Amino acid sequence: MFFRMMPRPGTRTTRLCLATLVAATASAVALPSAVAAPGTDSSGTTSSGFHRAPSKGRIDTDATARMSDPDARVSVIVQLSGDPVAVAQAKAGGDLSSTKVNQIQSALSTEQSPVAGFVRSHGGHVVSQMRSAYNGLHVQIASKDIDRLADLPGVEAVHPVPSRTAANSSTSSRSAAASGSSLGIPQLWQRTGLTGRRIRVAVIDTGLDYTHADFAGPGTPAAYDAARARSAATPSASLVGPRAPRVKGGRDFAGDSYDSSGTGSALVPRPDSNPLDCNGHGTHVAGTLAGSGVTTAGRTYTGPYNASARSFLVSPGIAPQVDLYPLKVFGCSGTSDLTTEAIDWAVAHRMNVINISLGSVHGRPGDPDAVAASNAVAAGAVVVSAAGNQGQNPYLTGAPAAGRGVISVAAVNNQASLPGYRSYAPFSSSGPASGDSSLPTGVAAPGIAISSAALGTGRAAVAMSGTSSASPQVAGVAALAVQAHRGWSASQIGAALSSTASSSRVVGYDPVLGGGLVDPARALATSSFAEGDHYRVASGTLTTGTLSFGLVESRSTIQRTRPLVLVNKGSRPITYTVAARASAGSRPATVSLSTRRVTLRPHSSARIMVTLRAPASRVGSSLDNRTGFHQISGDVVLSAGRSTQILRVPYLMVPRAQTNASAVLRTTRPGVRTAHTAAIARGVRPGTTNLTVTNSRGAMAARSAVFTWGLSDRRRDPTITGGSGYDLRAAGVQTRTVGGQKLLVFAINTWDRWSSASANEYDVAVDANGDGVPDRIVFATDSGVIRRGEPDGVTEVFIQDIRTGAVTSSGYLALAPTDSSTIELPVTASALGLRSSSGSFSYTVAGYGVDSGEDTFGSQWARYNPWQRAIGDGAGLTVAVNRSARASLATTAAEISRQKPRGVMVVTPDNPSGSGQAALLSIH
Repeated sequence: MFFRMMPRPGTRTTRLCLATLVAATASAVALPSAVAAPGTDSSGTTSSGFHRAPSKGRIDTDATARMSDPDARVSVIVQLSGDPVAVAQAKAGGDLSSTKVNQIQSALSTEQSPVAGFVRSHGGHVVSQMRSAYNGLHVQIASKDIDRLADLPGVEAVHPVPSRTAANSSTSSRSAAASGSSLGIPQLWQRTGLTGRRIRVAVIDTGLDYTHADFAGPGTPAAYDAARARSAATPSASLVGPRAPRVKGGRDFAGDSYDSSGTGSALVPRPDSNPLDCNGHGTHVAGTLAGSGVTTAGRTYTGPYNASARSFLVSPGIAPQVDLYPLKVFGCSGTSDLTTEAIDWAVAHRMNVINISLGSVHGRPGDPDAVAASNAVAAGAVVVSAAGNQGQNPYLTGAPAAGRGVISVAAVNNQASLPGYRSYAPFSSSGPASGDSSLPTGVAAPGIAISSAALGTGRAAVAMSGTSSASPQVAGVAALAVQAHRGWSASQIGAALSSTASSSRVVGYDPVLGGGLVDPARALATSSFAEGDHYRVASGTLTTGTLSFGLVESRSTIQRTRPLVLVNKGSRPITYTVAARASAGSRPATVSLSTRRVTLRPHSSARIMVTLRAPASRVGSSLDNRTGFHQISGDVVLSAGRSTQILRVPYLMVPRAQTNASAVLRTTRPGVRTAHTAAIARGVRPGTTNLTVTNSRGAMAARSAVFTWGLSDRRRDPTITGGSGYDLRAAGVQTRTVGGQKLLVFAINTWDRWSSASANEYDVAVDANGDGVPDRIVFATDSGVIRRGEPDGVTEVFIQDIRTGAVTSSGYLALAPTDSSTIELPVTASALGLRSSSGSFSYTVAGYGVDSGEDTFGSQWARYNPWQRAIGDGAGLTVAVNRSARASLATTAAEISRQKPRGVMVVTPDNPSGSGQAALLSIH
């Protein structure tokens, strides 16, 4: 039987979601630790060795397993092969004439026309067409038509639109802090005279209440109400437009009724020229970045901006005299997927700075809006994006924050009355980027109880918490830096902000959790900076402020070398001493530098080679901690004598130490033997069989578990549409007896690795009564999504009753280390309605990616009887380096005939990801 799944409403769909966000004082939920030996009981684990879920039993949720009909509509961006305007401009080496720009856009429109026609002819909808930062169409179409869409001439790729969330919490009752109050901004205004004048800043968000006095509006609730009554009409030129004092333009990409998770007409954006906010998030963000300030008399503050500027109803933003361009991508409620279109507009209108206080989880540099953001950086715009509010489990940083050259902003606890003062806020999303384990250019800023303009009040303030409150502070500093460093590229501005940020002002500093605290004074004063990785993107070359060594897997020595570039833009020589400083969370490693001292002449640069080296044996197993994640991290520190002249480049390597376990089956009958290292082996007859697992030259002891192998699939079959970690290879099941109950553990092995399994979903459909129809679905996915509608990076095992729709927790977390390719799903037989009298049941498996890709075993179903097993599975073996371990497996001919297992599946999580983690040994 073949069946297809779809995204759950409002979860990891192809949408951006305006949701209630993690409160500033909430604690991040911990990931599961590795499976312990059966029968042990350590903190957080059951006697089975699996980690406990927060609760067991019925869950009050609207979410379900991703089962649906093949006509379910998905939202995707179709990338075409032609160069968008930003790329053509980069290739030309300078600005293009308006005539040339029009010619390029016309040619791209012609290229896009057949794709648009296909979508409409198949009942789909073209949401928008982009030609400036990205050449593509945003469409909604039935998932069954995706493959044919991808095969159209000129189509380079089809990218499901990643889920996005606004990255702020609700109103805070904590003592409010003014934007920039702890960053010395008023003193900086006075000392430098820089306030952002004539710098163009786009704020991609929920829009802007331009009637608020903070943005030179009338400053009355009545003015806002009048504007709301005409929210689809062109706004007054005195409030929005070239002659308006603060808001020089903008656009509404959504319309007030738009909701990409809605139905009917709500799915269709109705763009217009009026970016009036009807949510409040965007107004708060824009005020934090660039509000003029509101005096105690309720009037717009017009200066002077200096250290004497105090006593406000609403304090000024970081850059209070920039030109604002709000880009509204939400309706008044619900979800959206329009970020890429807004970035495209910002590039076309030559923005200097783009703030994006939106995000997803598990962001990848290849996500469409991350690509568009990177193209924007290469085209000259500094792009600043909130990291997200999903907590400190690995790989939660979202996109576009994960984009190359984008500044990813973490939140720091700025409230002395709260635990963890000056540490990263517990809600602030952790890196690295999903997919390639790269380290985004990270900068931190205060993010708890930040006071800014309140929607519809005319002149009042409201306090909010989240990385959305931190991001606009960094964007404001970026605007001041653009003003201070005329002629510097967007990448160089980003590198200056990153390399001058202060790690000493963040307690528990960790490059993976976020960067150093932004230092506005040093960012504006510096004439030098350090660049990390260099990337070539479609629109040119850009640099980051970090060194990303990526994921490195080895059984022996883990080693990689990367260059950093030190740049002196000033008129005086500077001599730096060079050192490396490991972070507290780093695994032991040696950092070698090509030089310990470098002198830069004026207007020159120097390259320094950085090598990380560590023995794999000292990294540890992926089963040693709660997440499976290890890091080699820290800073390369460049000192020029005074503390104000210290530059730093964070570095990160994600090491994975490997075992090398191979499996051999031997029957009791002499002369019949089969072995397996990476491929399927055949030839063992039924009977008592001995399993031998050998760990030849592994980095550490191997831990292996035995399953009855039931299903297999080829690599990258046609049902795959992108993403990673759900291209199914094999599935099996084992039985343990725990507390007098039968505990079933399903193992699913994929051809390629995930970064975090919680980004995907793994479903096991169970037919308990033999009628060919699933009765229950066991599924593993993000715990927070199912329980609260908010991702947290924890992979929990749930059960859905097909007849009633009820969703229950199995009581267990899945075993799914980061950067791995095998997941184990524990569930009791009784939770599936199975009893000894039931006999065997049938199961099949499906895998689903964060980007709506999917894979199944097609029409394959496997049979299994926990009470009368065909193969004696369930054994666990620990195999020392260069040693072997053995287990006897009883095989019953009658049950093999009835259940028809494929053979034995030996799972070793620390083996190389992909096929190496699951040895498949046939029995016939």
